[in-house]
Amino acid sequence: MEDVKILQIMPAEGWVAVYDGGDEGEIEEPLACFALVQVDYQNGDGFQTEVRGMAPDEKLMAFVEDATNFVTVRRAEEDEEEDEAVE
Repeated sequence: MEDVKILQIMPAEGWVAVYDGGDEGEIEEPLACFALVQVDYQNGDGFQTEVRGMAPDEKLMAFVEDATNFVTVRRAEEDEEEDEAVE
């Protein structure tokens, strides 16, 4: 189990978390914020600093990277720009 401490949060307007939806393809969910975190994976390497995305999960805020079907985080506009380039 890892020990995580949130040091700072920043808005994540325009960013989405992408999940594997199986047969339905990718599922996007807007991010609420990015969190600058200090993590101790308890593997002897000490603390590491990371940036993680967060989104609502039921009534709590959760790190999107913790979802088993998490794929990546990207700007929401990327899909729109790719569609325009194809036309």
